[in-house]
Amino acid sequence: MGRALARLGRLDLVLDQIHRLPQEVVITAVAAPYTSFRNQAVIARRLDYRPLQDVIERRPAYVPALAEELKPGRGYCDITVDEVDEAIRGLASPHVVIRRHAVCVLGERRLGAAVARRVLPLLGQTVSQDPDATVRRLAILSLRGWRKESYRHANVISEALNDPNEDVRETAAYWLREHNGRPA
Repeated sequence: MGRALARLGRLDLVLDQIHRLPQEVVITAVAAPYTSFRNQAVIARRLDYRPLQDVIERRPAYVPALAEELKPGRGYCDITVDEVDEAIRGLASPHVVIRRHAVCVLGERRLGAAVARRVLPLLGQTVSQDPDATVRRLAILSLRGWRKESYRHANVISEALNDPNEDVRETAAYWLREHNGRPA
C-alpha cells in the first residue's frame, strides 16, 4: 500500500498516518522513489531528496531501516539528465543515506558527455573529501562506471590508496589495476 502510494506521488498520505502504520510500511514507502521500483512507473516522479531528508530529520529512529532499505546493491532508480542537479545537491547532503544514493546514481555513463564534464570532478572531490568511507568507495565505483571519461581522475584514485579505510584503498587499487595501461 505505502509503496503504491509513493509511486502515485502521494507519499504525503503515508506520512499523515505515520503513527498508525507499521514502520516497515513507512520505510518502504519513503524509500520507493529512490529504488528501481520507480523505473517501472509509466511517468516517473522527478528525483527529489526533500521527502527523504524530511523523514530522516523528523524521525531519526527510522534512519537505520532507511539505510538498510536504500543500501547500495538493492537497486537504485535510474535518473535522467534533468535530474542530475538534484543528485548533485544530494552529494552535499548532511545525511549519509542521501549522499550514498546520490553518488551511485551519478555513476551512469549513459547520462552523456555534458553530464560527465559536470559530475566527474564532483565524484573525484567526493573520493577525497567525503567523511563517510562508504560514500568515498562508492564514488570510486561511480567513476569506474564512466569508463574512459574518468581516466583523467586517476590522480584522485591514486591518492585514495592512502585512505584510512581499507575498503576504499582496495577499491582504488582495483580501479587503478583495471585502468592500467589504457590511454587517458
